[in-house]
Amino acid sequence: MIQQIIHFLRAEEKSCTILGTNGSGKSRLAEELFQTSDVPCQLVSLEQQIEVMEEERRNDDSDFMDCPDPGRSVADFIAEVGAITPELERCFSAFNMEPILERGLKFLSTGEFRKAQICRALAEKPKRLVLDEPFDGLDIQAQDELKRLLTRLAEQGLQLVLILNRVDEIIEAASTVFLIDEFGIVDTVSAGDDLERFFKMYALPDQLPEPPEREPLELKPGMPLIDFRQVGVAYGDKPVFQELDWRVEPGEHWQVAGPNGCGKTTLLEMVTGDHPQLYANDVNVFGIRRGSGESVWDIKKHIGHVSSSVQVNYRVSASILDVVISGLHDSIGIYRKPLLQEIRCAKEWINLLHLGHKMTRPLRSLSYGEQRLVLIARAMIKRPALLILDEPCQGLDEVNRRTILNLIDHIGQSSGTTLVYVSHHTTDQISCIQRTLKMES
Repeated sequence: MIQQIIHFLRAEEKSCTILGTNGSGKSRLAEELFQTSDVPCQLVSLEQQIEVMEEERRNDDSDFMDCPDPGRSVADFIAEVGAITPELERCFSAFNMEPILERGLKFLSTGEFRKAQICRALAEKPKRLVLDEPFDGLDIQAQDELKRLLTRLAEQGLQLVLILNRVDEIIEAASTVFLIDEFGIVDTVSAGDDLERFFKMYALPDQLPEPPEREPLELKPGMPLIDFRQVGVAYGDKPVFQELDWRVEPGEHWQVAGPNGCGKTTLLEMVTGDHPQLYANDVNVFGIRRGSGESVWDIKKHIGHVSSSVQVNYRVSASILDVVISGLHDSIGIYRKPLLQEIRCAKEWINLLHLGHKMTRPLRSLSYGEQRLVLIARAMIKRPALLILDEPCQGLDEVNRRTILNLIDHIGQSSGTTLVYVSHHTTDQISCIQRTLKMES
């Protein structure tokens, strides 16, 4: 497979797109194209992002300081490999990056980090640029800016290899498309062809797996699930958001919308209890004022959570089966022998997502998109009172994306679970979600 693509890149000297299914080896192919390139080449990928964030975590000196260690700033991260040229400054402006250049990498959203990665790669002045899912995590404006940037760079002679999951992200400058699955290249087509035929859709079962017996959430009459009162978060003297009021009633499904850097992920971390500024604010979850001496586990047991940070932080060596079971215990890994009904329920979820043939494999051995599917099953297995979905479709191919969107809609319409959902893609709408919290940068 790789030899056919390498031959095309060398012989045609054109840009191309590689479109494939989860588990087809796209990210491994991206790494091979980068490692074996015959011209100066750079790679941008989600796996790279995880590596950088783990390095930042290893070098974190917060325990020895009077304040959180910011680590490397965005500007330093980019300048490590090349000078800040006028072309890069135009990229900063197009991506609205000026406010984050002095911010530490560990405080960036997924979209903000992706912008920094792309600028760092361009600072190396490559002849070929391999971009593995470059649009994931970017807001709508940034997606449009990136498409314009890539088109301009291709016109200037930069050879692009775009590795994508979504048909609608193909750009004209990389219109030769290699379709691949886990067995190799299926076809080579032009971007205008009907690519939908490449993807086989899966139907959901009428009934979703029933979780083992669990303790129901008990709320007083009229009590909201979430109640924010004049909540604000700032890093130093730079506010992320201020004076935010937000109330989520049981059964009300919400989408949280806004551009990169407006604080969507920070907002959700306030709900889950994973943000350090939580206790300086008036935040009530399930009728409990955060910071009032409550047990964090009394709250977490009623919340399911999917996000990039959950995926980065799930670092223990565990099989897919164990990862899904751990969702019943709100743990990273499992630390006691699971019950038979827990194993049964986890297997049903794994089979529902068509990963049954990989059930015993370690989570980290899967592709990024397959890992995301496993963590979605982990969040949903206990049918929580509150399901928080921060870009749940990130890294998913057309088939799995539609399956997950339908699955979320089914849960929202047919169970007692309340949804809070974040997505930058206008095509990833969920019909049962009728309320929107719009945030601004």
